[in-house]
Amino acid sequence: MESGGSGGGGPPGDRRPPKDVRALLHMCMEVQNEDKKEQENVAQPMPEERRQWLENAITDLTFSPVERMKACLQILTSPDSDDKKIIAAIEETAEWCETIDFASDFYKIGGYPVIKVLLKHKTPEVRWRTLDLIAILVQNHPFCQVKALEENWLTLMLDILDKDEDPNVKIKALYAISCLSRDNVEAQKIFERHDGFSVLMRAMQTDIEKLRIKAAFMLSALCAKRPDFKDVMCDTGMIDQLVGVLSEEHNSFHEHNLSALLAIVTDHQRAIEECQRPELELEKKLQERIKFLKDKDEFREESHYAKELLRIISTDDDELQR
Repeated sequence: MESGGSGGGGPPGDRRPPKDVRALLHMCMEVQNEDKKEQENVAQPMPEERRQWLENAITDLTFSPVERMKACLQILTSPDSDDKKIIAAIEETAEWCETIDFASDFYKIGGYPVIKVLLKHKTPEVRWRTLDLIAILVQNHPFCQVKALEENWLTLMLDILDKDEDPNVKIKALYAISCLSRDNVEAQKIFERHDGFSVLMRAMQTDIEKLRIKAAFMLSALCAKRPDFKDVMCDTGMIDQLVGVLSEEHNSFHEHNLSALLAIVTDHQRAIEECQRPELELEKKLQERIKFLKDKDEFREESHYAKELLRIISTDDDELQR
């Protein structure tokens, strides 16, 4: 995503209006440097195009961010807007909403109902950029989190994560779900009530490696914040799923998979007993994995998780003494 106000090396007219004085000064310096190169250090009057651009940039600074977001909403709701205009409007809105006060204003000017429409857009990029906007709106923002839950965004995003066919949309859906629920107890309750753990499990069963890793990371984070969720994970067969991954050909996801499994069994007797079920052969798999990873520094973290997990679940007295 572009940073506000810096338009890169294009002509002045292509630059996005600056959001603050710092951005304006940065843009002025860019223009000045370009002028120096063009004029080869020969003192000349500022070209009319440059002068007009600078005047417009200063005028743009007086624009209200709320008015800019309203203009974006008009684009997002207009039947005449093509995908390019819609994506640009979402991007600009996201830039404004990175400031907490403006994120609140986006709700107050009626932006939230538009989000629901965009989540069903036919173009995948529109959908994933909308999910990215949701993540920006709700991250560390209690007011926006409450309003998002009132709008039923969490259940909509769980459905998108589970059913959308585009990998980027799935990844951004999981990211937005995490931003909304990781520190919000009410969101966590809704996540559990709408079978969010089964959705996470299915995300880890896809062939989208980035999605699998993010799902395992969220699983670990939920275990740390809500130890009571560990019983739910036992009930939903999450342990069987995670242990089953160890039978796959070794890949980068295995480190995160073992981390999630370790998070579940830590200080949870029922999960430990689940891992000790003979049919899972988890002890044997961990011993084989530890041997496979020996002296491979690039897998140090994974080896640590395997050893710690084996220590916790081992029924072998000799193993416990190692």
